Amino acid sequence: MPATIVIQSAVSSTPEPDWRGAMLGCVRCPALVESRSRVVPGDGEIPANVAFVGLAPGRFGGDRTGIPFSGDRSGDLLHRMIQRADLQRVFITNVVRCNPRDSRGRNRDPDAHEIANCRSHLEAELAIARPRLVVALGRVAWRELTGRAAVFSPVDASPLRIGDRWLFPMYHPAYVIRGSYPKRRYARDFKCLAKLLRTAIAD
Repeated sequence: MPATIVIQSAVSSTPEPDWRGAMLGCVRCPALVESRSRVVPGDGEIPANVAFVGLAPGRFGGDRTGIPFSGDRSGDLLHRMIQRADLQRVFITNVVRCNPRDSRGRNRDPDAHEIANCRSHLEAELAIARPRLVVALGRVAWRELTGRAAVFSPVDASPLRIGDRWLFPMYHPAYVIRGSYPKRRYARDFKCLAKLLRTAIAD
């Protein structure tokens, strides 16, 4: 059984809720149970101003460290951009919490069934973190957060408001690392994100 985990907050430390224990022991997806090294819950400050939602823990990153977007190049780039934009009270998680791998042991996208199985975990994390702004890192995360209601278009993107929460699309750091989107423009997007966050907090 996993040890009791405490969510760290700048305001207080909250003991592990029941949903978190269920998440750490989740066996809903047999293929992911077999491929993962560990379940990777969200990490960051609670309550949060902004939450970043990626796709899944990478096999060289979160699957090894137990922390989303840490220990690999995607995580390094994301955290560097967060620091440059001076974003405060940040929470980071993924659409799914286990590393999906193909038959050759390489990272793969989670399938629709795996995403659906993990949906309640994502919803619980966001309900507890209570971010005013949620950033979808990539097309899959955007579709999951918007219910496929909006086209994924991070270039000169506009925020989408659903209820009391703002949603904003951005490319996944891995897309930038592959050279498919310039790092300079990615940095500019984070500056735009910082401005949007100030608006969301004041709203």
